[in-house]
This record gives sequence, C-alpha cells and structure tokens, in this order.
Amino acid sequence: MNRVKILHITDLHFRHNGRLFYSTGKKLNNGLILNGHNVLNVSDRDLTYQKKNIFDIGSKRFLLDNIRNNIENFKPDMILLGHVDRLDYEGFIKLKERYNSIRFAQWFLDPLNKEGPDYEKNKNRFFLKYQFCDTNFVTTSVDKLDFADEKKTFFIPNPIDPSIDIYKNYLNDKKIDMFIAISHGQHRGILKRDFIDDRVKVIERLTKKVSYNIFGYKNNPVWGQSFFDELRKCSMAVNLSRGKPIKHYSSDRIASLLGNGLLTFIHSDYNYQDFFNKDEIVTYKNISHLNSKVLFFKKNKKLIKKIAFNGHKKSHKIFNNKLISNFIVKKTMNINQINKEKWMDA
Repeated sequence: MNRVKILHITDLHFRHNGRLFYSTGKKLNNGLILNGHNVLNVSDRDLTYQKKNIFDIGSKRFLLDNIRNNIENFKPDMILLGHVDRLDYEGFIKLKERYNSIRFAQWFLDPLNKEGPDYEKNKNRFFLKYQFCDTNFVTTSVDKLDFADEKKTFFIPNPIDPSIDIYKNYLNDKKIDMFIAISHGQHRGILKRDFIDDRVKVIERLTKKVSYNIFGYKNNPVWGQSFFDELRKCSMAVNLSRGKPIKHYSSDRIASLLGNGLLTFIHSDYNYQDFFNKDEIVTYKNISHLNSKVLFFKKNKKLIKKIAFNGHKKSHKIFNNKLISNFIVKKTMNINQINKEKWMDA
C-alpha cells in the first residue's frame, strides 16, 4: 500500500457542535484514514471563527501562519483543500512557492452550472485554488465545464460513509411515503429571509395523494441526528438540487438518501443512469412523470423495497468514502489506479 502523509484543510464544523457530523469533509477524512494514510487536519473556518482580529480581516494571516506551522512540523506529501475560502491569492502564492515539492489538490462540492445558483461566485472560488493545485475534484461532470483542464480536473460523486450512513430503510414498512429536505446555508442552520428557492416550485406541484416529511419548505431544515431520525420514517425520497440539472451533479444529500436505503427519485437530466440502472434508482423527466411514478410505487411496496435495497447496495459499493478518497490520493500522487468504477472516467 502507498501510504501518504496528508494535510487535509477543510471545515470540520467543530463550532456547530455536531450539527453537521455527516459533512463531506468528515466522510472524506474518514476514508483517507481507513485507507491507511497519515492525516493531519486544519479546520480553517473553525480557526478563523475563534481568532477574530480587527487588524487581520477574516483572520487570513492567522490561518496562513497556522497552516505553515502545521506543514513545518508535519512535513506532508500532499495538501488536500476542501472549500478553503479564507485564504486569498497572495496566501496561496506564498504556500505554493515555499512548498513546491508538496502536491496540492482540492475537492469542490458546490454547483458549477451556468444555469445554477451562484455560478460566478462558485467558479471564482474554485478557480482560485485551481491555479495552484496539481489536481482538482468536482461533483459535476468535467466535460460540462469549459474552464477546467480535463488532465488535472476529475469528477467525484458525493461520498457515502458506512459508519455514518448506517440505516436500511428498505427493511420494513414506513409510516410516511416521501422524505424531502432542502436548505440554503448549512452554516447558518436556518432559512434565509426572502430567499427564492427554485426547488419550492417542484415541491408545490407534487401529488397530494402520498404522505410527506418535508423540511426547509415553510419550516426550517433539519440537522444532526434529527435529520436521520426524520429520514428513517420514510420509504421514498426525491433528490432535489438547486438550479437546472447538469450532468452528474447533485447536492451531497443524495449520499444520505441512497446510502440509507430510500427509494430515490432523480431527474434524468442529471444522468445518474450512467451509474445506476432502473432497478437501483428511479429517474423522471418532468413533474407529471415524477408524480405518476410516485403513485405507482406507493401501490407497490415490495418494488419499493427491492429497488431501494439494490440502490443501497450499489451506492455503498461505488460511492463509498474509501474508494473516493483513494481515487483522490492516487490521482494527485500519480499512483496507478488498477480497479476502476465507471464514474472515474466520467
């Protein structure tokens, strides 16, 4: 095994008191450790939150000094960045010039869709690190991005962690048919005022002939263990992401839905049929198509359980955090990838 020393700089949400214990950063971190790598963490937003200084706007100098000290003491082979937005161009220049023998990589989860939310903002956030990274990993198909080099930018799915995504909803009948959870601003924990969310238009047109457990619509989102407690009450779920569908993108919620054994519906324009067949996930073309399928499955509980079981089994196999973190390390360190899943060439 190729063991690598990795400095993983990402928000681990300590300041949120466990509310986001299932974050992607946590899942990837677990995967890196399970693969036998020596991982040291810098939780950038926790550091800057705790060390506020009117003479150091955004605590950027403090964060940069902290990262430097960790590098000097740890001597990593690789630095993995996850949404590190508190460092500016000058900070990255200093790190790259001083530690040019270390391999730099970033993972980026937010939508990079021209017809999606915050496109310019997200593109700029991604591109700032892209200039300095040897490899980049995104949750959108790279062939849909006209600003990223396919030789150094790669698709990754949202990871499933078997120590976090532990439930198997397909095992028994549920009291509620459909689980839907949306949010816009997980760091805030509550909905933004006067915020227009295009997913609400979908929710309002869903059939009224099934029962729903909905959060983030006319009520606040649900977090922490309560998220899983509410999810466990349902047999089916619609995976809704903001913006117009783009190939292979999804919010990280899809990992919770598939990974915990719900029958999952997703719009066909996301092209998840590239990874799952019709016996593992349910795709739909429009709202009326979705409603007809939801009503069909409500009457066929055995089929719900069968497809949910298959989707759970498949997703834990091809989207698991060990596999994804291993892919990130091997691509970054130029280690040959022997066993490949289809998404690795997406």
